[in-house]
Amino acid sequence: MTCSRCLLNINSEKFSPELFEQIPMHARAMFVCKNGHARGDCGDLFSLRQLCARDLWVLAFIGNSDSFAVTNAGATLDRLVAGGHSELLCHLFENAGYETRRALWARMVKFYPDRLYMFDSLFEKQCLPPADTVEMAESQHVYRHYLLYGSGQANAFMKDL
Repeated sequence: MTCSRCLLNINSEKFSPELFEQIPMHARAMFVCKNGHARGDCGDLFSLRQLCARDLWVLAFIGNSDSFAVTNAGATLDRLVAGGHSELLCHLFENAGYETRRALWARMVKFYPDRLYMFDSLFEKQCLPPADTVEMAESQHVYRHYLLYGSGQANAFMKDL
């Protein structure tokens, strides 16, 4: 999705103020995108380490199975991997529902098999060796099972707002 078609971009013709009704007034500003670039996109993912408002929305509301968050989770995964945000990537997986985690795992394995080490902190909790070892190649199903079924969801972000 480009910024020019994003529901969170105030400069977009598709801007949807209704999305913000579920957010407390004092927190709404952090989710509003003000990108006014003529190109209408956020640029090359690998040249950016910053997150856009859509990524923040996904990270905040993925645990509530918000439809906008679930729909955009794949794009957020791409930005998190590109930016090297392993803690946020783990947060995304810990809070997403099963179907979303399954789709995200498939995307991760397909497009970023060399970046699975970003989950090492999650694997370490289950006494699994780091993802870059030979054991991972032989036991990828064990890692997949842990990421899909995990040990429960992390604390909901919205309660902290």
